[in-house]
This record gives sequence, structure tokens and C-alpha cells, in this order.
Amino acid sequence: MVNANWKTLRISLLAITFAGVALFTGKFILYPPADKHTVTKFQFPESVPLPEWQQVKSKPIDISNNSGVNAARQYSYQKNSIFLEIEMRYLVDTIAEVQGMVKAHNVLKSYPGKLTIANAQGVGFYGVLQHQNRAYLTACINPRGGSTVTSEQFRYNRNTYDVNFTRIVPWLLGQIKLQDRRCLWAQMSISLDRTTPTDANKILEKTWISWHQWWQQNFPKP
Repeated sequence: MVNANWKTLRISLLAITFAGVALFTGKFILYPPADKHTVTKFQFPESVPLPEWQQVKSKPIDISNNSGVNAARQYSYQKNSIFLEIEMRYLVDTIAEVQGMVKAHNVLKSYPGKLTIANAQGVGFYGVLQHQNRAYLTACINPRGGSTVTSEQFRYNRNTYDVNFTRIVPWLLGQIKLQDRRCLWAQMSISLDRTTPTDANKILEKTWISWHQWWQQNFPKP
């Protein structure tokens, strides 16, 4: 009798599990969840704290309708005689190829060379370059995982950090996209008039760690 009851219970559980899987599969086929999700509108804050620097100015950056950029803002900071400029752009459904974005969106579009890619432990990848007497550092801040420069690095983060059990059910319910292809593209620079290229890179790399940490903790809601 006990074995018969256990067999009946097991069959019932299997039937319920199969029905649940069939229901979610049917919903996925008929109503693809990623296509139904709308990204929350985002505006950059006027002020962002940056250790050891004093913010002196902040202004929005004009964006075109076909640029793929949803929001943009420029921040200016000062420390002693050094002035730091940071441009932030929010991109949705991007491949996050920073080299291409550099040449498409700002004064660096005339830069003929390739970014030199470096890696900061615990932060991620970033690109550096020198152009027209300025030192630049640029990278894509990811919603999950470290910062990236290439589309391959960005895709690796999406496959590694987005496709996990905690995101499957919200995805099936159409609340999120399974792969979160959003990026906060950061570009910071300082003039070489008052510092050497080597020192400029050290300043940018140290500042980048603090900047990345703040934005990962305050990444826009999906």
C-alpha cells in the first residue's frame, strides 16, 4: 500500500512538473519575453562624488536620435592644477565595441590608431590612448561583471553573469531580458600641459577605479 501511494505521488509530481515546463515553454514561444520588456528611462545625475576631486561643472551632452545613446552627460573635476573631464553615455541593446564608439561619437573620431587595452584587478578592462595633447581612458561599465572594451569581453560577461537561475523566472515572465546588453560608456581625459603622459595615465587609472565602483553600485535600473 505504501509503495502504491508513493508511486501515485511520484506520478502526480512528474505531471505537475511537466505541465509547468510546458506552460512556460508555450509562453516563451507565443510571447517572447525579451521582446516585450521596455527599459526604464534614465537620466544622469548632475553630481557624482569622486574621491580627491572637486566637481566644478556638469552639463548634458546633445545626442542624436539614431546614435543608439539614450542619455549622456559631461562632468568636470579639479584637483590642484589638474582638470579632469569625464563623458558618460548610456547605451541600450549594444555590442559595446568601445573602439567603434570612440570613432563615432566625439572628438576622438579622428583618432587613427587602436586603443591600448589594460586590466585592473577587481575592476576589469579599459582602453588608454593619447590624442591632441590629452590622455584618455575609456571603457564600458557593465550591469554585471567587470568593465569591458571589446564586444568579445562584453559578450563573455553577458554569458557568464546574466544567464543564471535567479534571472530565468523573471525572464520567462517578461520582466527582464535574459542578456542585459546595456552599457555605461565612460571616457575620461586630462590635458598633458601640466603633467607627463606617464603620470597622466597613473592619475586616470587611479580615478577610474573609484569612478567604476560608484557606477556599478548605481547602475541604472533595467
